[in-house]
Amino acid sequence: MTRKQNKPPSIEGGGAKRRGVRSLVTQSWLWLTGFSVFILGVLWVLQFALFAPFYQSLRRREIVRAGREIAAVFEGGDDFARLRQYAFNQNLRIMLIDAERWILGNYDGFGTLFSVGGGRILVTPGELQRWQAFLAGTGDKELSYIVTDDPGGGRAVYIAKVAPSPSGDRFLYVGSPIPPADATVSVMASQFVIITALLLLLSAAMAWLLSKRISRPILRLTSSAKGLAQGEFKAQNAPGDYAEIVELTDELTRATRELSKAEGYRRELLANVSHDLKTPLTIIKFYAELLRDVSGGDPAKREAHCGKIIEESDRLAEMVNELLESSKLAQTQSIELAPLRLDTLLRETADRFSALQERENFQFDLAVEDNVTVRGKKDLLERAVYNLIANAVNFAGEDKRVWLRLYTFEAEGAKLARAEIADAGPGIPPEELPHIWERYYKSAQPHRRGVTGSGLGLAIVKAALRLHGARFGAESEPGRGSCFWFEMEA
Repeated sequence: MTRKQNKPPSIEGGGAKRRGVRSLVTQSWLWLTGFSVFILGVLWVLQFALFAPFYQSLRRREIVRAGREIAAVFEGGDDFARLRQYAFNQNLRIMLIDAERWILGNYDGFGTLFSVGGGRILVTPGELQRWQAFLAGTGDKELSYIVTDDPGGGRAVYIAKVAPSPSGDRFLYVGSPIPPADATVSVMASQFVIITALLLLLSAAMAWLLSKRISRPILRLTSSAKGLAQGEFKAQNAPGDYAEIVELTDELTRATRELSKAEGYRRELLANVSHDLKTPLTIIKFYAELLRDVSGGDPAKREAHCGKIIEESDRLAEMVNELLESSKLAQTQSIELAPLRLDTLLRETADRFSALQERENFQFDLAVEDNVTVRGKKDLLERAVYNLIANAVNFAGEDKRVWLRLYTFEAEGAKLARAEIADAGPGIPPEELPHIWERYYKSAQPHRRGVTGSGLGLAIVKAALRLHGARFGAESEPGRGSCFWFEMEA
């Protein structure tokens, strides 16, 4: 019986598409084409479904405006000349009627007088109800409406009470015919079908071209990012017309340079560490063999050889601890801060180098202000100060002097504490100064003490001070020494 093995799903490259996820080109084309369809749909609704109500509303507003203008200038009596003039100028049907709808004056758009007295205006049943409601009311002085059920055609109507005559109330009737829009709408619909088809094709083509234009540089950047995962640190040039694409290209190029630099440092670290680890291991083995074969019976030689073994073991342990500490700090996001005496911390850390004063005649000049309290984590801040002093010792000048200063000052309404560790060594070249805080970077400048570091000392200082929210930096001039400093709120 063959037993089936549950194989994990294969993980393909970055180009593998997930189920249900569309490409940028497809998504962009769908959204742009859909937007074009939506706009065309809105135009169809406005042009045809809402054309008649909109047109009628427009004609009603026009007839009300014209009617109010006519009613405002009509003075009554035999002032029929103005009615004739307005009918001619605005192509309107104007009638002066009484409360019983008897026509007192009737003018068409040519200014022709059809009748003066006699005749009654004919209205539809719907109009008659509006008239009766208007005449029965007391508050409304004007009436406007659209007639659509008249066999003679649609009309826009405005009625207003004007100056009464001795025989009773008089009303101004203003009418304007509304031509049937069916034929116009039919012609527009035929043209709009062709326009819609052309616009859909054009918008689909434009959406496709635009989506390809947007996605092309992104696809190039994706290809470049895949190369980074495979160790190819060469960012492709992906120019574009969009600020976001240009910014993404610049950031990816910068990341590629940093990764390439880090890869170079990693290889250099592996070479240095393998050499540095090999050296103390070889020495330890050598002196252990001497201890076994030569100096076992000689107390003086045995003690010297054992001392060498212990010294190299300590050196090896220090290198391993730096690697572990650097890795731990890289993963730390925040720390708990507590009040601590920075002046005491500097003095205690400097005392750890007192053996160098006795054996190698080093001088440590301390100018430390008393009672300087900051918030920090003691062991982490102590490690940063220790590394800075050790760095100054390694690159001290011929005079073997190291200066430690601590003082407080006011800046922007806050009290700050500034610590400085300086030496009079060869200094740091300007081209190396921006890189000294990077992991695995080791200056090419010679140092006095026979200790080869791992290139992590200042990187640990940088990580520790950033976790404290401190400002830090270095000032150096070739041939005149270096000064490393950091500032914290006191």
